[in-house]
Amino acid sequence: MILLKSKKAVSIVSLFMVIGWMFLIISFSSDPADISASKSKAVLERVEPAVEKMEESLKIQIADDGRLHFYVRKNAHMFNYFVLAMLVATCLRLSGVKGFRSYILAYILVTLFSAVDEYYQTFIPGRSGEVRDVMVDNVGVVMGLVAAWLLPAINKLKRIF
Repeated sequence: MILLKSKKAVSIVSLFMVIGWMFLIISFSSDPADISASKSKAVLERVEPAVEKMEESLKIQIADDGRLHFYVRKNAHMFNYFVLAMLVATCLRLSGVKGFRSYILAYILVTLFSAVDEYYQTFIPGRSGEVRDVMVDNVGVVMGLVAAWLLPAINKLKRIF
């Protein structure tokens, strides 16, 4: 394992991770509607049997009328922005932004990126930009920022005990 010894090197690696994750999100957004739908369908084929078993054993209906596809897509949004928010907050802290400012700035930057990404999708065949998706992304952003805030505290507790 390669250890980065300087704070500057760690900060630069962190920035590249942010940029890489942004490119990943943009690559998903660049897929025309039919390709995006087929990727979602591939995930859905793996998730659906597990959901059906859970519904059977719990005697509940989780997703009816094909809504599971919708839930899978929206969870992908939340996950992507959860990770991006954690990466951006970490990158900001490593670059010297202190305290709560790093989380506020991360929230603003990631939310703006989400909005720009949704606008970008309006230029992709069969895709649209949805305000609802920016809101769903923001759920992931907030969860990611909470996780980024809690992880250092959890690590400190682990060292104590």
